[in-house]
Amino acid sequence: MRSQRDIKDIKIPNEAYKYAYQIGKPVPELENIIAKSSYYSYAYVMDIIKDRFEKGERAIAQNSYFSYRYAKDIVKGRFEKGENMIAQNPEYSYYYARDVLKGRFEKGEDAIAEDPEWSFKYAIDIIKGRFEEGEDAIIKDNKFASKYAEKFGLKEKFEKEV
Repeated sequence: MRSQRDIKDIKIPNEAYKYAYQIGKPVPELENIIAKSSYYSYAYVMDIIKDRFEKGERAIAQNSYFSYRYAKDIVKGRFEKGENMIAQNPEYSYYYARDVLKGRFEKGEDAIAEDPEWSFKYAIDIIKGRFEEGEDAIIKDNKFASKYAEKFGLKEKFEKEV
């Protein structure tokens, strides 16, 4: 383990995080280094500070998974800085809508609409009704298409398409 004397020699995020992890407490003088990495910023939050890490939020916001988890587990609400990245991923857009917003995530609906499974789940769990933007994707997957058609009384429309 490094001594306090050579903390100044730490230059990369993984070394900075590992040092903080080894001593088991925040190391403010290394936080600017940790904040350069989405992975180590998120790990620092979860393993060491267990609270918001504003210096690392810019890096966290560059990753859809870490943005979703940070919003859910740490912010316990919207994490606007990460929403653009979350919105690119149908799975995390769905989870963000379900677990964080507890309702629609319009920014993520375009990505969701491209995926049959997440479109189906979004319609059932979030909208609690038809998700017309996702129907073109849903119809391409027999498993989800038949359940969706049955749930929303669309058998005729979906039978013609398949």
